[in-house]
Amino acid sequence: MDVLRRAVRACSHGVMISTGCLDRFLNCRAGRGLYAAVQPCAADRRPLGVVVRLGPIATRADAEAVAAWLQAGMPDDGSLAESLLAAPAPRQVAHLN
Repeated sequence: MDVLRRAVRACSHGVMISTGCLDRFLNCRAGRGLYAAVQPCAADRRPLGVVVRLGPIATRADAEAVAAWLQAGMPDDGSLAESLLAAPAPRQVAHLN
């Protein structure tokens, strides 16, 4: 968590909020590590791009890779390992009788 905290603090407009799993947004699995949702923003913190779901961030190496990716500006160039991209929460399907 400290590695990620330092990376967010290094971003001039970064904000980090710690919470439980956002079940309707992330497909978190208990005991597997940290999950995060990140989104680029303008200086006034208006969203500028899509939300990227991350996790599980299970090791220090995972956290360092995410931190480096954040500090590089969240590039969409494949520099973040696919294993660190979290799946969205499964959509609830209406029960059919």
